Amino acid sequence: VSGMRTSLAIAVGGAAGSVARYWLGLALAGAAAGGPVGTLAINVVGSFVLGVVLGAWPASPSPLRAGLAVGVCGGFTT
Repeated sequence: VSGMRTSLAIAVGGAAGSVARYWLGLALAGAAAGGPVGTLAINVVGSFVLGVVLGAWPASPSPLRAGLAVGVCGGFTT
């Protein structure tokens, strides 16, 4: 049951992170003028959030941590 909750948290987080990346990419598209500014901004923000999540729950096997770290941050930065 725990593994299934973790998998579901990662799937939901990944979907949310991917959509957030799309929205932010659209918002930055005009400002970036075709350059890599949007990708850089997304990766910097995603890396910062990942550091906060991993710092808040060090070595915790919780589904919430996995959903945020692997799901949201993974979907956002990939």
